[in-house]
Amino acid sequence: MIPAKEGEAASEIYPSSHVEWQEPPALTLDERGMICDCSKTGEKLFGYSRTDLVWKHVSELLPELAEISLVKNGELNQQLGFLSHCGHHFLAINRLGNIFMNELFFVLLDYAGRRTIRMIVQPC
Repeated sequence: MIPAKEGEAASEIYPSSHVEWQEPPALTLDERGMICDCSKTGEKLFGYSRTDLVWKHVSELLPELAEISLVKNGELNQQLGFLSHCGHHFLAINRLGNIFMNELFFVLLDYAGRRTIRMIVQPC
């Protein structure tokens, strides 16, 4: 094996091991479930631009979330946490009306006293 020269990137030495990182599809929601932001991969997954999604309710993409409170007593809803951790599959609908299954992962964030939920979407 030839040692790497100073400043030589590992991907130049081992091009087949190079894996490009891609941000997971994710939405940022307020406590009521309104979409505040969407990742580029989220736009691609759902077929909407970020501007089309902002201030729409998340249930337009994930109908099962229509009747679930995301936050209860200042904490992430325990039911969502349970469903997320046990691998429950949530139905999603993209812009074309195609239905597909996903696992969802939730993180409650508190920034300067403002709570938001980061929802990561993992298609099955």
